[in-house]
Amino acid sequence: MAPVGLTVIVPVHNEEGNVDMFYERVVPVLRSLNVDNWEILFMNNASTDTTLDKILRLRETDPHVKVITLTRNFGLQASLTAGLTSRESDLYAIIDVDCEDPPELLAEFHREIQAGAHTAYGIRSQRDEPSWLTSFRWLFYRINRSIADFPVILWMAEFVMITRTVRDAVVANKSAFPFVRSEIAYAGLKAVGIPYFRARRKHGVSHVNLRGMAEFAVWGFLTSSTLPLRVTLYLSALMMSVYIVLLFGFHMSLAQASDSAVILGFIYLLATVPVLSLYLARTYKNTLARPVFIIDPERTTL
Repeated sequence: MAPVGLTVIVPVHNEEGNVDMFYERVVPVLRSLNVDNWEILFMNNASTDTTLDKILRLRETDPHVKVITLTRNFGLQASLTAGLTSRESDLYAIIDVDCEDPPELLAEFHREIQAGAHTAYGIRSQRDEPSWLTSFRWLFYRINRSIADFPVILWMAEFVMITRTVRDAVVANKSAFPFVRSEIAYAGLKAVGIPYFRARRKHGVSHVNLRGMAEFAVWGFLTSSTLPLRVTLYLSALMMSVYIVLLFGFHMSLAQASDSAVILGFIYLLATVPVLSLYLARTYKNTLARPVFIIDPERTTL
């Protein structure tokens, strides 16, 4: 088998209405690239509709099409990690199947990679969506960058092309909570962003909702930052300072001092125990070291 020059990783979960449309748009782009060999790797996150059947029909006429099916829905980040881990290529691209991220932009990504970048990504700052949702995304990126322990690339999501070097850095992370965009930024290699307008999907229903975005934001903060943990220390020093001021500044009686200590201690526990619990839960799951994905060999065709 010839070495793979480019693997295009396409996560899918119940996307039967988008598979054919995506294939028709992405194939001409890939054929135009100066790549010796390429493949479209659909990461089937345990779809329950006809998504897999449609992929296999494409596979019958085009050997470039491949599919890995996971035993259950492990989530987007796990499916991307599975795709990056399972294939050996010179370049990797990640793109959604619904064509909200235009497949045609992959050609520009490839040009930036050839020009010396290790990461080329789409800047999702322009979307056809309500202004409040755009503001929510803006707030997430800004907060994440300000509290992260390492540089974070603004407006980069999982619409990206990376070199083998970046891919190796991403899959080297053994966390039970993979976060691909964070690991790409952590690698620190040259990244080039290309602005584009993100369209609405034409078929099917988005799997993203407000609750999911909020959980995703918290996941991103916990993955990239230890600031919430350090805040517990800062808050402890603040509470102690407040207590000393109250104790000596207001000449409290023993009963008043005891009441103040109880109140301040309660506030401290209320603010810090949830944070500590989140990090402890992540540490526990990392210690278990369960696989973040499991491949179904009977529904996988490579």
